[in-house]
Parts: sequence; structure tokens; C-alpha cells
Amino acid sequence: MLFILLIILFISASFAGEGEIIRLGRDEFVETAVKNEPRFKENRMALLIKEEKIEQIRYGALLPKFEFSMLTGIVPGLKRDTDYYGQSVRSWDFTKMGPYFGMNIQAAQPLNYGQLRMGLKAAQADFQQKKMEVEGKENSLKAELLSYYYGYLLAMEMDKLAQDGHKQMRKAADKLEEALDDGDEDASQMDLLELQANFFDIDKAVWEAQTGLKKARLAAKFALGLPDSVSFEPADSVLSAVSDFVPSLDSLKNWAGASHPDIRRLTAGLEATSMQMELASAKLAPEFFVMGEFEYAKSWAGDRTNLSKNAFAQDPVNRLSGAFGVGLKYKLNFWNQWENYKLARIENRILRQTESYASRGIDLQIEEKYDEFLKAKGILESARNALRKTEGMLKGAALQYDLNPSKTSGLLANAYKKNLLMKKDYYFAVYEYNMAVAKLFAQAGYLFSEKNAVFSKKP
Repeated sequence: MLFILLIILFISASFAGEGEIIRLGRDEFVETAVKNEPRFKENRMALLIKEEKIEQIRYGALLPKFEFSMLTGIVPGLKRDTDYYGQSVRSWDFTKMGPYFGMNIQAAQPLNYGQLRMGLKAAQADFQQKKMEVEGKENSLKAELLSYYYGYLLAMEMDKLAQDGHKQMRKAADKLEEALDDGDEDASQMDLLELQANFFDIDKAVWEAQTGLKKARLAAKFALGLPDSVSFEPADSVLSAVSDFVPSLDSLKNWAGASHPDIRRLTAGLEATSMQMELASAKLAPEFFVMGEFEYAKSWAGDRTNLSKNAFAQDPVNRLSGAFGVGLKYKLNFWNQWENYKLARIENRILRQTESYASRGIDLQIEEKYDEFLKAKGILESARNALRKTEGMLKGAALQYDLNPSKTSGLLANAYKKNLLMKKDYYFAVYEYNMAVAKLFAQAGYLFSEKNAVFSKKP
């Protein structure tokens, strides 16, 4: 029994140090990292503030002032005294305290509904402007996070290449050393030394690959906000070129002209400043409002036997009053309101000037990213063809090595080294191509969810 308990404790201790591993695909990684990004949370909170301001204006349109107050307590009674001239007067009698109840209602309703409506529209346009700004920032952030994911896969491929290269070079060196020990006349000590001298490059590549993989792992872990006990691994096991359909340059420009976050933000900004101009202009006129007030107070204290029977009797404590009327308010500081109007007009003119060249600037940036995409695509195709050639060279060298290992070890080592370096260049080309696609879509103003829905299939 004790032996079984020791085995269970040993197994439990061996598994206690193992951390949890989270595996996420590309899109899941990006969405999770975006939600964890502090800048994303700040932007979302800023949007919530804008929404609350809209609700504040909407609910403030009806009875912005509606106050109700109530008071209960104890007050002194009244007694009749004779003054110096022999006249009967009332005075407070603190020996006869009694209950008291009082209430007051005040209400005011502005009649300038045009100002309220324009203020609401200005707030809504300001919200749309902020929303488009947040979408643009999220787009750039998602492109940055994609570089983390693709960089992780690239580091994994580099590590596998380095480990495989070290293994194959060591295997070739061992075979050549065995041939020398067996006294094979075709085996050369110089070939062995040359092969062993290449171990430095291989060992260096192994260390660099391992360091790069650790950096990529830390970057991805930080982006996801994972604790030390949890690690991340990509759901993809290999780095491959993305299969997303890339539309033509004209299609990208047409989409950007209508749906780019910067364009929509500029449109919302123009609407907001136009509403602010109208609002400032309307505030130059008088403001009309309706107001009312009602007050009631009742006391049951000494010497109020007769008065208490009348709920609306009035004296120094008991009161019943009310008022209702139409008012007008006009700010005499006309120049202050005029400056607000001038400021809104200047901001509107600035945005209109920006609108005149914003679309052209976005088109040029898209064209630049599209050229980079074509360049990356061409390099990837060239690297893929070159990789096929080096794989053919490696197969031929391997056949010759099998026939005569001692004479063709150098040929095999060179062929393997060229193939290894070509694989490295190929995976870097894949990484650059994937990032070129991501940057192109980000520059065109696509949210990646929209891009996947619209361009996941070629029409």
C-alpha cells in the first residue's frame, strides 16, 4: 500500500510543473490579442463615453430640470401675545412642538427643440467619427499582431531547419569518419575536416533559431496576456502562403473610396462640424422655456386646533404657493457665441480642404502597398522554383553518395547546404508575402473579418 502511495505522489509531482498550453489559429490569435490590448480597451471605453453623451443629450431634452424635495420634522407652535402698543401678535411657542410636512416641486422645459436636435446630431456624428478612428487603429493593430503570428511560424521553421541540418551534417561526418577508420582509399581526411569546419555555421544557425523562437514565443505570450504558467502554440504547424484572394488594384481603390475608416471618419467629422456651426448659430438667438413651481407646507403644532382643520390654511409656517410661466433667456455676451460659431466654421473648412486630397493620398498608399505585394509575390514564386531545383540537386547528390560515399561526401554536403539555405530564403519569402497581403488589406481599410467575408473566394 505504501509503495502505491509513493508512485501516486511521484506521478503527481511530475505533472505539477507542467503548464497549460493554448493553441490558437491565426484569426483566433489576432482577435484574442486585440481584446487583450490596452489600447483597444481604452478606445472602446472612449466610444462608451461618446455613447453616454448621446444618451445624456437625448434624455436631457425632456424636462432637463425636474426637482422634487420633501421635508418632515418638528416645528414650534404659535401663541398670541400683546405687544407694547396693546395689539395682539403671534409669536413662536417652543413649549408646544408639533409635526411638520413640506414639499417643493420645480420644473423647466426648454422650447428650443431645434438646438436640442442639432446638438444630438452633432454628438452622433462625433461618435461616428470616433468609431471610424478606432476601426482604423484596430486595423493597424491587427496587421501588427499578424506579424507576431507569422513570425512565430517562421521561427518554428528556422528551428526545424537548423535542427535537421545539424542532424544531417553530423550523420554525413560520422559516415565519412567510419570510411576512414575502415581504410577506404577513396575517403579523404581533408573532406572530413572541411565537413567538420561547416559545423560552426550549423551550430550558429541552431542557436540563432532557438533564440528567435524564444523571442517569438515571448512576443506572442505578451500579446495574449498569458500568465507564466500558460504558454501559447500556433494551431498551424507549418508556415505557408495565405490563400486569401487579393482583388485588383481598382477594386481596392473603389472599396477604400467608399468604406475606408479614414474617409468615413472625415465624412462624420464634416457632418459634426456642420452641426456645430448650426448649433452655434442657433445659440445667437434667444432661448425660450416654460417653467413652473409648487410649494406646500403644513404644521400640526400648538394653538393650531382651528387651523389644522383646514389643510390649506396659511400662516408663518403653513404655506401653499405656485407659479407657472413662459420665460426668455438671452446671453448678452454676443461675441463669445460668435467666436464659437467662427471656430466651428474654421474647423469645417479645414476638414473640407483635407477631403479634397485625402482620397488621392489613400489611393497612392494603396498603390504603394500593392506594388510591394506584387514584389513579394514575384519573389515567392522565384523562391519556390529555386527550392525545387535545389531539391533536385540534393536528390541527385544523395544517389551518387549511396553509390560511392567516400568520393561524393563533399558534393552531398554542398547540395544539402544549398537546399538548406534555399529553404530558409523560401520561408522568409512566404513570411514577407503574407505580411504584404496583410498590410495591403489594412491600407485599403478592411477589417480582417470583412476581408475574409468578401474576398475569401475568388468570384
